[in-house]
Amino acid sequence: MKYSSLILILSFFTLVEIAFGQTIKKDKSAVYSETFSYFYMEPKGNVKGILVLLPGWGESPKSIFEKTTLPHLVAEKGFVTIIPQLHQTLIADDYTIALISQLIAIQSKRYSSSNLPLILGGLSAGGGIAIGYAEHLLAGDSTKMLQGVFAIDPPLDLSRMFKSAESKLQYNCQSKLIWKEGDFIKKYLLRTMGGSPTEQPDKYVKYSAFSANNGDGGNARLLKSIPIRLYSEPDLEFVQKTYCKQLQYEDINAFDLEKLSKFLTGIGNQRAEYITTKGKGFHSWNILDPVDCANWMVAITDE
Repeated sequence: MKYSSLILILSFFTLVEIAFGQTIKKDKSAVYSETFSYFYMEPKGNVKGILVLLPGWGESPKSIFEKTTLPHLVAEKGFVTIIPQLHQTLIADDYTIALISQLIAIQSKRYSSSNLPLILGGLSAGGGIAIGYAEHLLAGDSTKMLQGVFAIDPPLDLSRMFKSAESKLQYNCQSKLIWKEGDFIKKYLLRTMGGSPTEQPDKYVKYSAFSANNGDGGNARLLKSIPIRLYSEPDLEFVQKTYCKQLQYEDINAFDLEKLSKFLTGIGNQRAEYITTKGKGFHSWNILDPVDCANWMVAITDE
């Protein structure tokens, strides 16, 4: 699908702030005639690459500059980091794909280059969307810019999420938080997909970054050659102790990541890495080692 005809570029305005001695700027643009904001941090010298960093569900884009030093570290290595305000979504839907495509087009125009290396990354839902958008690009071979993608504890398999949501509704947890999460996710998927995985199997495969029950992995088959990093802290003991003793490994996103890692290795992706941590903080930006990730970004873009 061509998005260029649907994208309206607004006149830019800039809000400048200083963090860690570096400048954070805020701009606005629009897709489908809907305005959205995004923040970005530029290197002091020439721009050598673009990092599109996607927030988790409901997470403030601006707050990410405080939660991880990655944007500051990669700025020193020549990367501009762009963090947009996303709709509350778990998938790379048409609107979100158009929004990210718009951001990349803006930066390519701003720096007078359509060939700057592109890295995609994100936390939680943002990580799943980063992988989904990478698959969108790889399916159409619409860019030579994409060099790699990373995701921090993302949900990837919507069918697994639906099954987990139903389980959470059945658990007898002391806290109501897990029941509320299950109810929310089930209703979200029923509304967004138009039914359950049994009723709408094709849609669940279409919008899942990875479909474990499909022999070809669904969209994940497109990740055969791309450098990809999957980060997680698979601390089942922590979530059982903190939220509900009945929670199972299948109820946390690490379940998807472990299966995807094995799938990618199985189809010959020798540049796929599954990185787990302990004691860094379940489902948080702390799982990512920013120095190591910045070095990885430089390494894959220098190839």
